[in-house]
Amino acid sequence: MLLRTHLAFGVLMIVLFVQHVNDKLIFVGMVLLATVLPDLDSGFSSWGRHLIFRPLQFFVKHRGVIHSFTTGIVLSVLLAFFWPVASLGFFIGYSVHLICDSFTKEGIQPFWPLRARSKGFIATGGRIEDSLFVFLVLVDAVLIVLILILG
Repeated sequence: MLLRTHLAFGVLMIVLFVQHVNDKLIFVGMVLLATVLPDLDSGFSSWGRHLIFRPLQFFVKHRGVIHSFTTGIVLSVLLAFFWPVASLGFFIGYSVHLICDSFTKEGIQPFWPLRARSKGFIATGGRIEDSLFVFLVLVDAVLIVLILILG
């Protein structure tokens, strides 16, 4: 999926979970960062096209090890040891990215190194994804307004 769709899903998770965390700013930042992070393995992604990420792309293929819950869990556990307050937001953001990509035609390898793939029917950048993005933005907006009104 495209960056905008990942971020729209990330915002939905923020809206649903932020009221249950103590450090809201770190939670929001980590969800947004981790929602983008798995696509650093692609030279075609918004962030992955920067030269600083080329060495990473040389060693891993797109939608390989970085697009797996194996990596997401390992990074989340490491983060929990060194910066516990950030680990939940990181795990949620990373997982949302993987779940979104598991519905695309390209799919992901969810439990690398196992070869099993999870694939769906959504073409990245296609009409279904565009419609999903618009729907998510509307849901995000409605929920944010409701939270602001109802407190």
